[in-house]
Amino acid sequence: MSEDNLAVSLLGLVKARRGGTALYLGTPRQREVLAVLALRSGMVMSVAQIVDAVWGPRRPPSVENMVHTYIGRLRRALEPQRQKPARATVLCSTRPGYTLAIAADAVDVNLFERDVRQARAARAAAQLPEALGHFQRAVARWCGPPLQEATGPLAEAERARLAELHQDVLEEIAGIRLLLGDDENLVSELRWMLAEQPMRERLWELLLVALGQSSRRAEALTAFQDARVTLADRLGVEPGHQLQDLHRRLLRSEPVGVRPWWNRRIPA
Repeated sequence: MSEDNLAVSLLGLVKARRGGTALYLGTPRQREVLAVLALRSGMVMSVAQIVDAVWGPRRPPSVENMVHTYIGRLRRALEPQRQKPARATVLCSTRPGYTLAIAADAVDVNLFERDVRQARAARAAAQLPEALGHFQRAVARWCGPPLQEATGPLAEAERARLAELHQDVLEEIAGIRLLLGDDENLVSELRWMLAEQPMRERLWELLLVALGQSSRRAEALTAFQDARVTLADRLGVEPGHQLQDLHRRLLRSEPVGVRPWWNRRIPA
């Protein structure tokens, strides 16, 4: 992508820049209109679809006029040099609505998902260092919770989807690092992650493996009991098969490894 081209950031606050210059996008709701179009870049969205995505059922009166007003302001922000009556070339009117005509790699969400796909393909080919690099590049694109300040139905759904994918990626990074022998360094990181996400069984599994591979069997057994209590108190369930299998291996002083979890990984 040329440095003169438009780039839209959704992994954090909704922003746009042209080259190294940040663009003023107006109010949070106006930025959300741009975010919706960026999430569907290259696709035509009708005014009704934009309204549904940004406001949902709680739409104000004359909301269609608001959409047209926001589109006009966004056009001036995205193409400040355009002189009327020249047609807009970025935020285009296309029956029956509007389309954001930018390349897929101009939206950071698309780049994040591309990095994840490349990482999983490399992992499937047993190219673990390459997979780790792709995963780490994906995580580095995050600047905070996605679509901050956006409150519409599409933003809420995308924020939840991307947050889950981000957490999956963090766990997949930990799994690769365990396979590469980075056990000791991971223990404290996994404990920190569990403080934030105590109901993620995969994190407990990874912690048990990291402790077991670091010859810290007693700590691993204690961690299993912590997991059992946490899952019972918060979800009313017992640990799953993978976690219980790791516990049995630890009790029998058998080697533990990440592969039982690894075979259950998310498909590439």
